[in-house]
Amino acid sequence: MKSRSGIGVWLLLFACAAVIVGAMGWLTKEVIEAERERSLADAKADLQERIRLSLWRMDSAAAAVMIEENQRTALNEHMLPDNPMVRLRFSVTPGGNVVTQCDDMTEVERLKTLLESSGELGNPFAMMCQAAHQGGEQWGINDFVASNTLMKVQQRENVEYQAEANQKERAARGTVFNNAVGKSGLAQQIASPQAPPLTAAGMFQPAWIEEEPFLLRSHRSKGLGISEMEGAWLDLAAFRSMLLDEIGDLLPAATLSAIEPGVADALALASFPWKLIPGETAMASTELRGPVVTSLIAGWVAVAVALLAGAALVRGVMKLSERRASFVSAVTHELRTPLTTFRLYSEMLESGAVHDEGKRDGYFKTLRREADRLSHLVENVLAFSRIERGSARSTMSTYPVQALLEPMRERFKERLAGAGMELKVNIPSGLSLRGDAAAIEHVLFNLIDNAAKYAASDETSRVKLTAEATGGRIGIKVSDEGPGIPERDRRRIFRSFHKSAQAAAESRPGVGLGLSLSRRLARQMDGDLDYRKSPKGACFVLSLPKA
Repeated sequence: MKSRSGIGVWLLLFACAAVIVGAMGWLTKEVIEAERERSLADAKADLQERIRLSLWRMDSAAAAVMIEENQRTALNEHMLPDNPMVRLRFSVTPGGNVVTQCDDMTEVERLKTLLESSGELGNPFAMMCQAAHQGGEQWGINDFVASNTLMKVQQRENVEYQAEANQKERAARGTVFNNAVGKSGLAQQIASPQAPPLTAAGMFQPAWIEEEPFLLRSHRSKGLGISEMEGAWLDLAAFRSMLLDEIGDLLPAATLSAIEPGVADALALASFPWKLIPGETAMASTELRGPVVTSLIAGWVAVAVALLAGAALVRGVMKLSERRASFVSAVTHELRTPLTTFRLYSEMLESGAVHDEGKRDGYFKTLRREADRLSHLVENVLAFSRIERGSARSTMSTYPVQALLEPMRERFKERLAGAGMELKVNIPSGLSLRGDAAAIEHVLFNLIDNAAKYAASDETSRVKLTAEATGGRIGIKVSDEGPGIPERDRRRIFRSFHKSAQAAAESRPGVGLGLSLSRRLARQMDGDLDYRKSPKGACFVLSLPKA
């Protein structure tokens, strides 16, 4: 029945442990998932920040090219250094004639082919209107006005917020670009107020012609009143390389893709109809942050410690319960035997059934022996109870060993004589120790009582009581000539109540408390009680501080 109860307790403990470990595992999984989501959100936000900064850089670089082209006029054309981004500059008359100062006829013919294939030579003014309209769309002026209607600031991890932020940035870049290029043209006119302007030129606008980048603007000669179209054919490879070099530290794998002017794309440049391809995607970090790892480890360690502590507590409670049950059973057995003897002999003596004086004396001696046995048992239990409660106190004094043991000799001899054994005492003179006389007598009597129980035989046997000084200790040795203690039992003889009811019934009287109590009493006096190997019998040594 106790075995089934114990199994039930352990099964319940395992079930609770499984629930706790499962809950901790689920919590760990959720924490790791949340950490990964946070890491991914941070990576996305970082990528968006680098994209926005890259767009600003490229628009600034493209604006510099366009500003330089806007500042070129007939007066200062030879004063400004040549722009490596421009393949050639040209103008188109109302009649469709292409005028350029380029000496490379191959380039000139290629230019004419591009313009003719797109139909631009036939109607340059319509092309200029279209380019101006597309440029205004590309700069995002309408987007800038619309961006003022945004309602609230969202978290940067939010995808919708990133899209809105990109649109805002694009509109702002378009406005800055527009202002920068426009002011540069005005500054050019103000720079030389004394020189009469030969032309009235607008600002260059970006455009695609057969997948080639161009800057175009209208040009009116004030003297002749004739409108022309001016243009700059950009070097696609050099221009693209220059822009990508600006963002090499932010987006090393980025590329540029041509788009139609006016396309509302958040990744489009405000200066030129190009779309930025970042060349990378946001990736969540596979490594957890230090605080997260520390928290998880601390949590698992706490769970493990709690489970181990719970298991140790359950095991201790079960062992205590078993020891308590064993103690109750053993004490019950120990009390039953002398009480039965008391009852039987007292009834016989009371009824006058025993007429022989010799038998009557024997009965009285038996009753006295059983009474001493009960008294010793009760004395041990009470002393153990005082130690367990912490109320036991030792009165330490200095005693000569011979003088201390002499009053105890008669009691020891009487106990051994009842078992047919004799006591041999060999105490050297001049030895003194510190201890509690009552506790010392209690310990030594328990050792003598055990010798009387377990070492008695049909042959005459002796128990030796000796003393010796070793270093700062005085060792009082009690040895017998009995069968000794088996090796397998030597570890548990000092455990409290190590005897079960069955063991108490099958072995000599006792509840397995004497040696445990004796060791505790010895340690209360700053001493100890140990078992030593002996060629014959059992040997116990009580060591106490030397006076």
